[in-house]
Amino acid sequence: MAPPRHPRFSVPTRGVMALSGALALLAGCGGGDDDDGPGQRRAVIEFQGKVNGQDFSCGATYSNVGVGQPGTYQVTDWRFYVHNVELVTVDGARQALELNQDGAWQYQNVALLDLRRDCGNGALPTNAFVAGTIPNDRYTGICFKVGIPYELNHVNDATAPSPLNNSGMLWNWRGGRKFIRIDGMGAPGDVDRATAFHIHLGSTQCPGSDPNAPPSAACGYPNIAEFCLDKFDVDQDTIVMDIGTALEASNVAFNTPDTASGCMSANSDPECIPIMPRLNLDFTYIAGADTTPEQYPKTVPQRLFSVGNHE
Repeated sequence: MAPPRHPRFSVPTRGVMALSGALALLAGCGGGDDDDGPGQRRAVIEFQGKVNGQDFSCGATYSNVGVGQPGTYQVTDWRFYVHNVELVTVDGARQALELNQDGAWQYQNVALLDLRRDCGNGALPTNAFVAGTIPNDRYTGICFKVGIPYELNHVNDATAPSPLNNSGMLWNWRGGRKFIRIDGMGAPGDVDRATAFHIHLGSTQCPGSDPNAPPSAACGYPNIAEFCLDKFDVDQDTIVMDIGTALEASNVAFNTPDTASGCMSANSDPECIPIMPRLNLDFTYIAGADTTPEQYPKTVPQRLFSVGNHE
């Protein structure tokens, strides 16, 4: 019998085998399988991409994104890493989700979410789940961090296990990986205004003289954000990531000349000023060597991630 597949997302064969048993528990089964160990249950957490409340479809054009005209935006890549996934009990205690080591999407406590599915020519490997085991208890919330821990972020990509070797998420050895990769186009189809406008989140100011070697010390700006969501039922709910909230104060059809397209986490990039705080991060903007750094605190409450329901 072929392994079950989720009706909205497909995953590569290696990921399917790791998730097939867990997917059956989305209806609320409480565990008890011998494979889970005594007092353990399986849990599958589904992520869903949206743009201003509309379901993400690769290549679709969305309206009213950000500020300025025409406000149209098209997304062509959507991937991000999470780690330290913890479920929160009714009394506020946190229990770490022990991730399945599936050899494809999850390694140690890190998982790669890849929502591209139908981007490019033909279907792509896709993963919209984090799966693992958890003590059999009642949970009412969830916490997780976006990014990769320092000790794994700067491992050599030539020898790194999957998903740390995903080529589309690499910068260089010293800089580590992209934690979030959103590739997009503002004003798509407009020959006069079309502008590449991306969000690439990663650590910055990682010291060292050689980009092809690991950093000599911890990065000045790790850019790892933690998100906690209340009233989350692991058997009933999904986690929605709405990139429209990160772009709500950006003009996606404009990019400052001689800077990276959109925001790629640089402290000297003015396009990052409205975006980084909306990724739940404090941001320091430094216009030049002789300028006073400007501080932009993270937006509270964060709205990048929210609780959704299975459809």
